[in-house]
Amino acid sequence: MNDDRLKFITFNEADSFLTLREIWDELCRSCDSETTVFASPVWYENWWKHYGEGKKLFLFTMWQDDRIVGIAPLMKSNLNLHGLRARTIGFIQNNQALHNDFIVVPRFREVFFKNLILSLFEQASQWDVLYLRNISPETKNQGSFQRALNDQNRVWRIRQNNIDSPYLLLEGNWQSFFKKRTQRTQKSIRNIRNRIERSGQVLIMNVRTWEEYLACKDDLFNVARMSWAESVGDSLGSSANKDFYEALSRDALMRGWLSIWLLYLDDVAVAVEYHLKAFGKEHALRGHYRPDFADLSPGTYLEAKILENVFENPDSVKIYEFPGGFDAYKKKWTEQSLPHADLFIFRKSLFSLVALLYEFRIIPWFKSIIEKTKIVKRKFMPSTPADGCV
Repeated sequence: MNDDRLKFITFNEADSFLTLREIWDELCRSCDSETTVFASPVWYENWWKHYGEGKKLFLFTMWQDDRIVGIAPLMKSNLNLHGLRARTIGFIQNNQALHNDFIVVPRFREVFFKNLILSLFEQASQWDVLYLRNISPETKNQGSFQRALNDQNRVWRIRQNNIDSPYLLLEGNWQSFFKKRTQRTQKSIRNIRNRIERSGQVLIMNVRTWEEYLACKDDLFNVARMSWAESVGDSLGSSANKDFYEALSRDALMRGWLSIWLLYLDDVAVAVEYHLKAFGKEHALRGHYRPDFADLSPGTYLEAKILENVFENPDSVKIYEFPGGFDAYKKKWTEQSLPHADLFIFRKSLFSLVALLYEFRIIPWFKSIIEKTKIVKRKFMPSTPADGCV
């Protein structure tokens, strides 16, 4: 595509989010079904405010006249690659988003990715590795991006990660969907429902307004802090995340994107889920439950009630996305998942090529040796009696 009206601008200052907010929003709306809430300026502006310390912004943009038609939401940072310290450019992320991608009007993909790669390599002295984490190789953007890398003879590798996002295409109603689950799943859900409802007065709250949020936010964060995720410092209510999710909630509510669910048992909040819904998709970002109620399976009970509501009141939602990876317990609801991978791009410099050798040859070889050693130990190690007596 040859268009004299095209121009390319890279923004490095944090106030760029405010400057670009309206036209960025317009770009997301024009991409609609091919974008997500994680590509919005609301998400990135709040992320940068709460997690951006020590990073340098690298927003590569493409314009046609005064209209923005493509954004690469990137940042510069230092990264530890299995002990090897490297200067990187990658997506603005820290695993809070379910996935990452570029935002590009479809008909401009080819010229956008060609010029993005050229721009990055013009500044190659400022980085060692381009590290694009948690992308889906199945998106149209990634197909175009990888073709552009090949066209320019760049050195790159892609590695599958373990974060396959399970999702549901919302078709039909709840009853027809539930009847298609296995007999074991149906029985399990009914038993959990009966157990919960016999245990006390049940109340489910769906928060969609600011007043409702203010009324329940303490319960939301308290349940999160009691959950297992808090033990690794990564719950909604942890010190690292609470301010981010509070600020995000305010902005998401203003756009009608926020949907928080709470399960109360005898006026005690025992399980919560934090959702964002936009562009025809509902994303279940986080789910927490109180471990002292674990025997009642409150998380599963709430999840089933949420799915029932989503089917019966889709509210323009066509795709429902579960949080995290494709864990076994999520397979009772769906067999569909979106694979994710990490993409590495290397310079033709000594350090960058050493990083390539280290990350894709030495580390995999070392891991295979460790795994083989474990297998040998299991094979020859004498078994211990079940009761621990010898």
